[in-house]
Amino acid sequence: MMNKKVGISLVIALIVLIPFMVYQFWYVPNFTGDDYYTYVGDSYKEIIEKDDSGADYKEYYYKQKAYDKDGNEKLLKFNSTIGRPIKADNYLKVVYNRKYDKVLSWEKVQKKEVPRKTVEQILK
Repeated sequence: MMNKKVGISLVIALIVLIPFMVYQFWYVPNFTGDDYYTYVGDSYKEIIEKDDSGADYKEYYYKQKAYDKDGNEKLLKFNSTIGRPIKADNYLKVVYNRKYDKVLSWEKVQKKEVPRKTVEQILK
């Protein structure tokens, strides 16, 4: 009787632990990142590329300094992803994945949402 209870407990523990482990060891390193903040001016590079049908389209690439919540600097590369340049004079929150050394996403934020140490670094 005791062995059956131990076996059931082990099965339940595995059912609970497996999704947690998948999340922690696969999802987190591959699909999440660290928050960095930057200020966008007119610092983009416009590149004309061709789509599958041969039609031209424009891509807007950025390479600029960004800062984490503690004010540590990182040079990040990303594109606008919206078919036009990012509006100048905006603060962005950029999610950077260290494993793949790439920006996963960015979003416009208000200056008051940017950590104080980061704003100090951006305004230097």
